[in-house]
Amino acid sequence: MMIFRHTISTQEISTLFLQMAYLLDSGVGVLECMQSVQPTHKALARVIDDICQNLQHGLNLAQSFEKHKAVFGELSCVLLSLGQQSGNLSSVLFELSEYFKKRAQSKVLITKALLYPTLVLCAMVAAFLAIIWFVIPPFMVLFSELGTSLPFYTRTLLWLYEFAHTFGLLIVFASLIIVLFSTLAYRHNPAFRYRFDILTLRLPLIGTLITSQERYRFSFALSCMLRGAMPLDKALLLAAKSVQNRALQKRYHALLEYIQSSAAPLSQALEALDLLDSISITLVRAGEKSAKLPQIFESIAQNLQSHNTQKLDMLVRLIEPILSLVMGALIVFLALGVFVPMWDMSANVL
Repeated sequence: MMIFRHTISTQEISTLFLQMAYLLDSGVGVLECMQSVQPTHKALARVIDDICQNLQHGLNLAQSFEKHKAVFGELSCVLLSLGQQSGNLSSVLFELSEYFKKRAQSKVLITKALLYPTLVLCAMVAAFLAIIWFVIPPFMVLFSELGTSLPFYTRTLLWLYEFAHTFGLLIVFASLIIVLFSTLAYRHNPAFRYRFDILTLRLPLIGTLITSQERYRFSFALSCMLRGAMPLDKALLLAAKSVQNRALQKRYHALLEYIQSSAAPLSQALEALDLLDSISITLVRAGEKSAKLPQIFESIAQNLQSHNTQKLDMLVRLIEPILSLVMGALIVFLALGVFVPMWDMSANVL
């Protein structure tokens, strides 16, 4: 049964793990637990039905979830396996629920940060083009009949009108084709996705947010696996898979190779590959000396998540006044383009 991850939200997965955690914590068996959960999403309900069938056929919980790795992610399957081995399955489920809850919150913040400005910007562009298309032509006829010298603002508006009239539909059609092609290529072409992920890391503000968010995912995954007594080398490899940006994921995968080839401690390797900030590196050094790396990475993950939330909130607050300034500038430009030549003609008449 093939169900793609993007059809099921992270909030729904968080709720599922939370239900499982409470049921198991109250002494309910694994099979009865999975039969008792009540997902609201039809696709997730089908996944749970398949998990129940696998449990009845003798597979354990981690193996059953492994068959739906595309939905829950490799990190969830690994942590469930660790939870079964250590006997702390309910604790692991609580942690996974919190992890997906924070991912859902981050997604909401990112959507808020990007959707509102995008809608406002599209509305501004549409209004600007509508004014150029419907308002400018009558003035253009008037100005051509009078034969007056037009200022820069008006000449620019007239050029925009001619350009939109000639190439407007072609630009809209080409833009739709590019967006569609890019979306399909990102989903199905690893090389394109890798280059696109590199490009996003170079964007101002956005690249910093993505880097910080991936650092959180890596630190959280590593802390969970180290607390489950997983060897560091295996934990590093699996934690790297939790990173979604392909360009950063490649660097995290190189972490273990760097440690093995140079015999460097983890803190030095993280610093050399620029995978954590300086404060986090200092904490990792303290964790190596005190043999408390699991607790240290848990603290790092919490700090990064709090830092990411603050940055996203700041970005949302920053974008709104910037868009207001842009809108004001467009209005002033239109007013100057239309009214300045009219003032000039009035002055000449007087």
